[in-house]
Amino acid sequence: MYELPRIISVSSRVIKIAHLDLPIQPLTYLLSDLAASGTALSVIDNAGFADDNLLLIGELGAKGTEIKQVNGAVSAGTSLTSTAVTFAHSAGTPIRKILFNQFKIYGTNTNTYATTNLISGSAVDIAVDAPYTTLVNTGTEYAYYWATAYDSLNTVTGQNSDSVLVSTGYASNTVGYLINSALEDTKKKKGGTITDEWLIRQINEGLTDTAGRLKHWSFLQNFDYALGSSLRGTYQFTMPTDIDDKNTIKSILGVRVGTDDNLTFLDKREWETQLRGVARTQVTTQAVATDTTLEIDNSYDFNDTGSIDVFVSGTKYTITYTGVTRSTTAGILTGIPATGDGSITVTIPIDTNVWQGEAESKPKYFTVYDGYLYIWPLPDASYDYKNITMDYWTSRTMVNSASDTIEPPRYDALKEWLNFKLRGLDNASGKLDFNDSGFVMYERIVNQMIRRESSGQKFLYSRKINSIKYGN
Repeated sequence: MYELPRIISVSSRVIKIAHLDLPIQPLTYLLSDLAASGTALSVIDNAGFADDNLLLIGELGAKGTEIKQVNGAVSAGTSLTSTAVTFAHSAGTPIRKILFNQFKIYGTNTNTYATTNLISGSAVDIAVDAPYTTLVNTGTEYAYYWATAYDSLNTVTGQNSDSVLVSTGYASNTVGYLINSALEDTKKKKGGTITDEWLIRQINEGLTDTAGRLKHWSFLQNFDYALGSSLRGTYQFTMPTDIDDKNTIKSILGVRVGTDDNLTFLDKREWETQLRGVARTQVTTQAVATDTTLEIDNSYDFNDTGSIDVFVSGTKYTITYTGVTRSTTAGILTGIPATGDGSITVTIPIDTNVWQGEAESKPKYFTVYDGYLYIWPLPDASYDYKNITMDYWTSRTMVNSASDTIEPPRYDALKEWLNFKLRGLDNASGKLDFNDSGFVMYERIVNQMIRRESSGQKFLYSRKINSIKYGN
């Protein structure tokens, strides 16, 4: 989070930029007082510092804090040479290495980041002795603004912030709005423990708690997600990265091939029954036309002689063989004719599926395990290039920037959660006060959400365990 700037607000021509989070290391402290204009710093330890590093001398946001630069080679020990300091600093003053000393602010009239319109013509120094950095735009006004961190001494540009719209700043359902509101409610300021990273982590904890209060929230539904497209010989599809449970049926509402009805779910035992008599492995070494052997993974389930099928770009090729080298990792089919019927006539890439006894027709069934969805029978030629579509429940989305939106419709619950966690920092014992008004309000709002919640969906797939039915 340290390198990611955040614009607090844009009001007319006044742009406020939040401080960057401070890196934890390297950090040291002055051993003795340093006079104004001094350059020789006596410190506890200079480990981690190097020539040309930027130095933050003092506490972020405190009067007299300044940014200087290491001005000389650093040998292991207790001394640093810097450019001349502006203010006097007493023994015990913290000194940190930081990455940037300025912000560049850019504007556009569309929500597309570009570095062509630099506000006021140049970068602005980070106001490390103030609560935030302020820039007054004396030039052209724009609809959207971005901040980029910049090291003017070493000419290094950092990441750009999320965009902020002038007329509204952060929308009320965004992370930035919740953070600003909670800081105002609790009369807290960023600094020390309260960093952007800490604040966003607390919001994510609140989102996790909210999501865990109910098995399926309507705002976590995703319909008509395209897993991929059907093709002869293809039966495995990677589950969506945001599905709540990628290894079971629990999060799936339906799976379709093309415009047909939903497929029927089979558990792993039922699935293996459907595939009884079917052998499958994969090619381990690319084969080309006229090869007389085919190297595969596990060859134990294949007949001593016979034929196998491979599908390359949706075309089925039948290959005959007369012998098998048995192995669980390095099997070989031998005695393949060099030409004619049963020969290899096409390049067969590594990891191509090798089938024996498979069935091709309209897909009817699916199962889920190990992060993949499988369909059966294999699609035949009439089912090539059909969408494999899924309806499912997503997991709760992590937020990581100020412009991210909050999923629950009562996003104000997260502001109360954040108020509760911020006030909890006042407790010297570190224990949270669950009688805090913020937590009480959070509980009330979430309970209201649960009472009013309706997914609007029926579960197509039910499971019975010990006569208890799950899923409806």
